[in-house]
Amino acid sequence: MGELLAERKQVTQQIFHDYDTGFQNELTPEQLHILHADFRMGGISLPQVRAAMKYSCASEHYCDVHELFDLLQEMDRRYFLIQDFRWEFSMLDREMKDTITEEEARWMMQAVHSELFSKKKWQKFLMQRAAPGSGVTFAEIEVDLCDIPSREALAQEQYEDEREREERERRRKERVKLESEEKMKYDMRRDEERKKKAHDDKKKKKAEDQRRKLADEDMLKKAKEKEDEERRKKEMELEEERGRRESELREKIAKEEAERKVKEDEERRRKEEEDIAEMKRLQDLAEKVKREQELERERDREAAMDAAVKAKEEADLEREAEDDVRKAQMLIKQARDPKERKNAEDREGSAKLRSKEHNHKKIRFNLKVAIKERTKDKLVPAVSDFKKVKLPDDEGDLEKAERILKEIRARDDLNTSCIKRKLNDLEKAINYVKNNGFDIQLATEMVEANKLLIQLKRLERIRAEILDLKQSTVAEIRSYQKPPAAVHTVMTATFLLLGHKEKEMKDWKAVQALVGKTGKESLKRRCLGLDAAKLDLTAAKRAKILLSQFKLDEVRDVSAGAATFYVWGTSMIEEAEANAMAKK
Repeated sequence: MGELLAERKQVTQQIFHDYDTGFQNELTPEQLHILHADFRMGGISLPQVRAAMKYSCASEHYCDVHELFDLLQEMDRRYFLIQDFRWEFSMLDREMKDTITEEEARWMMQAVHSELFSKKKWQKFLMQRAAPGSGVTFAEIEVDLCDIPSREALAQEQYEDEREREERERRRKERVKLESEEKMKYDMRRDEERKKKAHDDKKKKKAEDQRRKLADEDMLKKAKEKEDEERRKKEMELEEERGRRESELREKIAKEEAERKVKEDEERRRKEEEDIAEMKRLQDLAEKVKREQELERERDREAAMDAAVKAKEEADLEREAEDDVRKAQMLIKQARDPKERKNAEDREGSAKLRSKEHNHKKIRFNLKVAIKERTKDKLVPAVSDFKKVKLPDDEGDLEKAERILKEIRARDDLNTSCIKRKLNDLEKAINYVKNNGFDIQLATEMVEANKLLIQLKRLERIRAEILDLKQSTVAEIRSYQKPPAAVHTVMTATFLLLGHKEKEMKDWKAVQALVGKTGKESLKRRCLGLDAAKLDLTAAKRAKILLSQFKLDEVRDVSAGAATFYVWGTSMIEEAEANAMAKK
């Protein structure tokens, strides 16, 4: 054992002298850092070396030869602990950022030190960080992880905390006591002053009342006359002022009314010109079909009248045949011999055959009438009767009737879809018209439906653009500290449509807070979830006024994200106005 100790001492001295290049008989933290890195791959950090010196050396600034062996052991202990701790740190660093959160760092520190974990020391660490709240690197906590806390230090810390609490409580009690005494003195002084003041006021009041009584009796008449004069003068001045203001107000109102009327006339003329141009385009498209349908309806009315006459004739003949059937049945009952009975039965069979024949002809003519009149109320029962008796469709009337019913259904579906303004329903209705070849018959309805389809597809495309909007684009809007006027105005209009008040949006910080929300309250989700049918028209009108201050290109030049919300807001306003018009 003695030989081993001597050999260890000799080796330690040799190592010490190899790195004591300045022959100072002491090694600095930097020299020890190099020494350990030569022995252990990578070594430990310089802060770890300084921390190890605190534990093993008499001085924090140098190490002598007798302390080197213990210091190397302490440095080795820290070296091997760091390997484990770095692995545990990497397990917490799931995003591979080389940092963990402050909560994760606290958890790791508490797990290592267990019941010896010092909250006060941890708070001190957080307060001394260069960027509190940011991610914690391993280098920040490696020294504290490897330090060995002592129960004495923890007990001393608890004792100091208790002393601080007692001192704070003592100062609080003294402050309360002092405040109570001051309040008592203040109340006493205030009471004395109040009593003295009340006494003085009473004396003054008595003297003043006596003086005023004498003066009032003498000046009452003069004061009354003066007051009356001043009142009359004031009334005259007020009357003149009121007349002048009313005159100015009337002039202002008349001027504003004239300007408003001019603007309204110009706007009305512009809209009328646009409406006339649009109406002419639509009318030209459907005029040809309309003329052809009118001619066809005229021919159909004549044909329907002829068919109705024939149907009535067949109905009359059918009733006559049914009367013959009843008469024959009476003769059968009254027959006295087999021959009379046989003749009556033959007559009954012939009458039934004629009744059936006339009934079938009546049904055919009724179907022709329904086809020519093209009304659902007549077509449905006529088709039903035709199918019920299973007549052969030799002339193709059943096929024509069923096609007309399909056309009526297509028109109803088209009109209903236009009222509901649902894109999927409208597309289905238009495709149904095209697939069944009703484009010509329903030309007028198709023009309106296609016009609405373009508008709804535009709105759907804008919703898709909102959905595809990148978070970085939204962040770009939020990043403005002093946003361009176009950006601020567009975002104000956007949140107006989403239900916020305009006065809230005047502060850009409030807009930034709303833009920065996530989850269900995120801007994208709220825009996608907004139903134009439920949009407040007052808010829509105000948003329209705000957006009209800028053109799309002007907004796009300063912010692509704001341009997207500009297009979305404009489309939502147009859709809301169209819904309101449809309801009217």
